[in-house]
Amino acid sequence: MPYRKKLTSSIKLLIIAILTLLLTGTLVFSWLEGWSLIDSFYFVTMTATTVGYGDLFPTHTLTKIITIIYSIMIIPFILYAFTVIAKYEVERVGRQITGIQRKQLEQETEIEKTERRLREQKKLMKEQQEILDKQERKIKKQSDINKEQEEYLEGQEKEIKKAVKEIKEHDKELDVVEDIVEDQIIKDLEK
Repeated sequence: MPYRKKLTSSIKLLIIAILTLLLTGTLVFSWLEGWSLIDSFYFVTMTATTVGYGDLFPTHTLTKIITIIYSIMIIPFILYAFTVIAKYEVERVGRQITGIQRKQLEQETEIEKTERRLREQKKLMKEQQEILDKQERKIKKQSDINKEQEEYLEGQEKEIKKAVKEIKEHDKELDVVEDIVEDQIIKDLEK
């Protein structure tokens, strides 16, 4: 900010100096050449900006000498004013570019951080997927084991039912045999 204040005061001084020279030249040429104030101002402005259309020109030797001195004095002021303004603009644009570059660098850094986090997340997701795959394989293996055990148990259950059926049949046969034996014992005892 101090530079900006210094620049602003420099530009103000240059504007005051240029206006003073333009007004002084206007009055001098109006008085010496007998031109109107507008024509005199037009002449000094064209001289200061080095345009010089040639439609107005000094006719007296004294005003020709004054024009030379006036040109030598005012043209450097005008050029210096443009230089100061251009320098200010170049520095302002430079600061903007630096700010943009800084923001761009910050954004690139943030993008790199985000990309790094994404890579880490992908790695974690891959690891988790591998864990899930392992667990799925274990579950499938356990499911296969459970299925085998169920089939085995079903076979055992069938054998148990068969054995129970056989036992019932044996019990019936045994009951029949007992009845026969009892009948025989009773017959033998009655005899």
